[in-house]
Amino acid sequence: MNTIADLYDLQEIDLGIDGKRAALTEAEERVGETEELLTSRTAVDEQKESVAELRRRLREAEQEVDDLAAKIAPLEKKLYGGTVRNPKELSDLQEDVKSLQRRKRVLEDRALEVMSEMEEAERTLRSHQKENEEIEAAWNEEQERLQREQVTLKEEIAQLEGQREQQRSRIEAGALALYDALRPAHQGRAVVKVERGTCGGCRISLPMSLLQKTRAGGSAIVQCTSCERILYVS
Repeated sequence: MNTIADLYDLQEIDLGIDGKRAALTEAEERVGETEELLTSRTAVDEQKESVAELRRRLREAEQEVDDLAAKIAPLEKKLYGGTVRNPKELSDLQEDVKSLQRRKRVLEDRALEVMSEMEEAERTLRSHQKENEEIEAAWNEEQERLQREQVTLKEEIAQLEGQREQQRSRIEAGALALYDALRPAHQGRAVVKVERGTCGGCRISLPMSLLQKTRAGGSAIVQCTSCERILYVS
């Protein structure tokens, strides 16, 4: 039995589990409403409020125009109906009609301005809604993909964990204890290959005596004198 080779194979499984768990965590963190989606929805809601406010202002302006028109109509009828013959009364009546007509034209101009603003606001709202629909569709698709990815990752992790338990059962307790102690301190890599006479972890040149022990193989564990990782010659 080659303990070092078994430890290296165990490490490959553990690194695979680490990677899958990291991917699962990332997928879980990405589930939910995104900033882009929330911003898009807010833009639509705010634009809807703007359109509603402009519609209210337009209704008010149109109502004021209608009210003035209702006031002007009987005055014009009186003015041109021939019932008023007093010159001063006619003059005063004519001034009242002109004043109301001027006011009516101002209100009509204001109503047109509001109508123009409303039409522009409605175009902007349609644009925001279209963009939001696209973002919502992409978001929904991404959420479905993330859900599928989580299911797959959990299945793969469970499979790897089963392999991990089988692999650990092949290794004696002392070697496992050292391996488990070293992994956290070295980003999960407790066992490193010897490459051209150097430690594959810290890249320090290894003494010849250490290289000879490592190359001898077997179950004897040899550690790097610098980083303390377990050395492995494949």
